[in-house]
Amino acid sequence: MEEKQLIQTLREKDFRGLEALIDDYGFAICQAVWGILNHPAEASYRKEVENEVFYKIWEKIGDFDPQKASFKTWCVTIARNQALDKKRQVIRDLRYVPSEILPETLAWDEHLGTERFLELVAVLAPEDQLIFLKYFFFQDKPKDIAADLGLSAALVSNRLARGKEKLRNVLEKERGKA
Repeated sequence: MEEKQLIQTLREKDFRGLEALIDDYGFAICQAVWGILNHPAEASYRKEVENEVFYKIWEKIGDFDPQKASFKTWCVTIARNQALDKKRQVIRDLRYVPSEILPETLAWDEHLGTERFLELVAVLAPEDQLIFLKYFFFQDKPKDIAADLGLSAALVSNRLARGKEKLRNVLEKERGKA
């Protein structure tokens, strides 16, 4: 099915459009989901997220604007965002923060809970948030993170260093106000 016809069929809420969406874009969507939900603790959520993505595309097809992005990019962006949301939820549900979450200079007496960590990391760009979660929470190595995200290991290390500095500044400001 042609892309324009597929989009029109989805807008008409015709299930043939959903079938064509899965056939034509399912692999790219699944790749995006699996690329983010790549830790063993998240594996059981992949199908759930994939289904959520297809449903969200079905429901939000009226929001698609070909002037802003290609249809494939729009679909993969939805998949990426859904997978990131699920990854954050899994981390919150585990209620676990590794002790090495912050540089030694920030290891103050107060204990940082998972919610606090996620709140702090939220000041970073979405891709940097993912890098921090993979590095500090799942303890992936920078080279593995780089391979997962299609970045260089040097760039991942650089983003980790800049992110730590940004978090350090946020925490120091908060400590100054207290």
